[in-house]
Amino acid sequence: MTQTDMQIIDAFLFLYVFLTARSREIRWYQATLIVLAGFLLAGTPFAYPMWWLVQGIGKIFF
Repeated sequence: MTQTDMQIIDAFLFLYVFLTARSREIRWYQATLIVLAGFLLAGTPFAYPMWWLVQGIGKIFF
């Protein structure tokens, strides 16, 4: 799977989460976490700051 394929899948999942949050099936903070995890998994340029955030939160709890 190429980087472009992952970004297209990530964009689709972002749209899906947006529409699910808009229908109020999930809360806004759950949608935000899902979208940020999608960026992390897709390996987009935004994944690096997300990974640093996950590591920072992990250091607090572990």
